[in-house]
Amino acid sequence: MRITFNNRNYDWEHLLDTYKKYVNENSIVLEIGASNINKTKQLSKHCKRLIGVEIIPERKPENFDNVEYLLGDWQELTKIVSLSSIDIAIASHVIEHVRDDLKALNELYEVLKPGGVAIINTPNRKRFVRAFIEFFTGERKFPYWEHIREYTENEIKSLIDKSNFKKYNIVPLVFGIHGGKIFIYFKNCPKILRKFANFYEIQLFK
Repeated sequence: MRITFNNRNYDWEHLLDTYKKYVNENSIVLEIGASNINKTKQLSKHCKRLIGVEIIPERKPENFDNVEYLLGDWQELTKIVSLSSIDIAIASHVIEHVRDDLKALNELYEVLKPGGVAIINTPNRKRFVRAFIEFFTGERKFPYWEHIREYTENEIKSLIDKSNFKKYNIVPLVFGIHGGKIFIYFKNCPKILRKFANFYEIQLFK
């Protein structure tokens, strides 16, 4: 395990690597929170078609190549995406912004094909730096900035266990300082410190 000194978004890189394990040239992919064209392009070049869903009108890009953008809310996904039509769904740093996260997961379940996969990443509410700060200041109160909430690993498990998803995997990512102007971290979080990981990657299987 080595320490990395750069500002790469390793949580996105890991999500992309996971995505590549499941995607193929015939895949229909859904990206929730699709306002970053560069990231969308990284996804779209591996699949047949990508549907990007964006809730904020001014952030919705124009369609291009095999990418079609829809204006809509993750919590109302079945109103704009056909049931059992998606092979792979991606949501990078979105679920912490969603008011009804359980409804969002169940809507996602409905649009996935049987055998479909959803890959979600989100910050850990008790990541090392945040836990250190809160030792002195007390816990951050939510909503905070744009985040309705953040999760611990146990809170993620509790949420999924209430949802329609029965099979899942949670991967802890990054340990250290990863954000702002300082990036000093282990890419892979040691197992003994997973509750202090910076991010969690959630893999959901229908």
